[in-house]
Amino acid sequence: MKISVLGSGSGGNATLVSSGRTTVLVDAGFGPRVLAKRCAAAGVEPSAIAAIFITHEHSDHRIGALDFAETFGIPIFCSRGTADALGLDGSLFAQYVPIHAEREGRIGDLAFRAYATPHDANESLAFRFDDGGSACAIATDLGRCEPSFVDFLRGVQGLLFEFNHDEDLLRDGPYHWSLKKRITGGLGHLSNRQSAEALGRAAGDSLREVVALHLSRQNNDPRLVHALLAETLERAESAARFGCADQTRGYETIEI
Repeated sequence: MKISVLGSGSGGNATLVSSGRTTVLVDAGFGPRVLAKRCAAAGVEPSAIAAIFITHEHSDHRIGALDFAETFGIPIFCSRGTADALGLDGSLFAQYVPIHAEREGRIGDLAFRAYATPHDANESLAFRFDDGGSACAIATDLGRCEPSFVDFLRGVQGLLFEFNHDEDLLRDGPYHWSLKKRITGGLGHLSNRQSAEALGRAAGDSLREVVALHLSRQNNDPRLVHALLAETLERAESAARFGCADQTRGYETIEI
């Protein structure tokens, strides 16, 4: 299985997951031209993408989805709530395939399962993909980490997971108090500390790659996240490689 983060952050999110003859795009948070360019840079032709999985309707995760799907004839997989928010029902431009949390599905060489995430969106999801030999989970925009979610992350070889903000930087930063309250609430985003605690519980012998996603430019620092990842994985006695995805450059293609 190959995974290419095309970009991650509040300015746009998109990730390619490929195995065998099947490639899917998770989120389409860039315009269609930018998406096509970033896919090509990762060695994937947009016309070869079998599906677009949308986690939720916020613009940094879906802004290019409808146009990209229409241009290249790609079906969109998402929850009923996300579809309603995007106006997908009855759309002439993109085939819509409903996904239900905790139910398994398959597209080509990839099996998938969704998890209902706590976020201020209309039925948002995290995704887990399995090709029979390896598995990865992609999860961002979470207000909290419950035990069932940690179970959802266990046993994967690749974990792409939100490390949104440093609590001190957010507290002392320029955001209005209402936005700070939204971010730190149970339907906002995970702090570095919260994410590290979940990672420490989920990490196992099978884990090979960890990529921190959705870092805030204003309220985080990749150096803080890198140090915390190193400490957390060492305590978990995990030899997994790790790093931080960038908004502009994404992350090097990993293979698990």
